[in-house]
Amino acid sequence: MYSFRNLIYIFDKIRFSFLRGCLIYPFLRKHSSIPLIGRNVRLMAPWNLKTGKRNYIGDNSYIECYTKEKVSLGNRVTLRENTWIQCRSGLNEPSEALIIEDNVYIGPNSVIGVGGKIIIRSGCQIGARLAISAESHILNKDSNDFVSGNVSRKGVEIGKSTWIGNNVTLLDGIKIGEGCVVGAGSVVTKT
Repeated sequence: MYSFRNLIYIFDKIRFSFLRGCLIYPFLRKHSSIPLIGRNVRLMAPWNLKTGKRNYIGDNSYIECYTKEKVSLGNRVTLRENTWIQCRSGLNEPSEALIIEDNVYIGPNSVIGVGGKIIIRSGCQIGARLAISAESHILNKDSNDFVSGNVSRKGVEIGKSTWIGNNVTLLDGIKIGEGCVVGAGSVVTKT
């Protein structure tokens, strides 16, 4: 059972987050529930965001939901403070989809660049400063030009009940199996 002091703390922590969630709720994708939303959260294209029950989006987060399919947060998903989710690298090409299943925790200051489909399976615990890039630029052989707009989008998948430490980078095409541990500071370039 919670002490009175703990109950006051919980109330202080969620009261304004709940009110902000109520304000954005009418704009969310059909069948969403009201998320707790921190201060200074910016949601772009919220009509394409589907949220489950008891989700939290931390202060100063930016979530851009311009995808071909959807951005879906399962039940009890926590995106801590300063999370940046970008689903479009230009005006012409929205990304595929972002699916975060139930009971996933993503630590603060994480950056998720959605190009190809990103799937984070249920039960994952992810430390601070995660970086995912589900898109890679293709070198134009004729001009040695990376900015020509040619990209590859293979996607990223993180298996169920995976533990990822702080400062981990996952590059396009990665598939991490179920129950894996990825140590802090790792750069995962191939499966």
